[in-house]
Amino acid sequence: MKIILKIFLIIFLSINFNLKAGPFTDEFSKCIIVKTTSQEKTDLVRWIYVTMSFHPQLVDMSNLSSNDVEMVNIRVADYMTNLFAYKCNKELVQAIKYEGEDSIISAFELLGEIAISEIMADEGVAIASEFFSQYLDESILAEALNEAYN
Repeated sequence: MKIILKIFLIIFLSINFNLKAGPFTDEFSKCIIVKTTSQEKTDLVRWIYVTMSFHPQLVDMSNLSSNDVEMVNIRVADYMTNLFAYKCNKELVQAIKYEGEDSIISAFELLGEIAISEIMADEGVAIASEFFSQYLDESILAEALNEAYN
């Protein structure tokens, strides 16, 4: 069980291992993508947000209650239980049996990318992701990039 939690944490903190997936990992990946609802993807992104908020350099930016944290963790635990035990059990077992535990990392890495990209596609999020640009010194950037294009 600890390996599942460790793998899950690594995946959703967006560490890219560039693992090579085999056919069983591909089937497990397809299963979790197809059988994970939009709400579950949102729950996963919320879990990432909450988990990252515990980092010492971020903790002052969050006012999450203990109830918020508990509810996010309960929803993700329910999702993982349902996915591993019911929705994609056959694919999970075959992927681990024939391609090892790294298949879980590979599959969840893909799901994490999809879930985050769906959140980033929201118009409000897309606009907010550009707020920093008003503080850029364009002349310095132009000078820095000029060398690359000449």
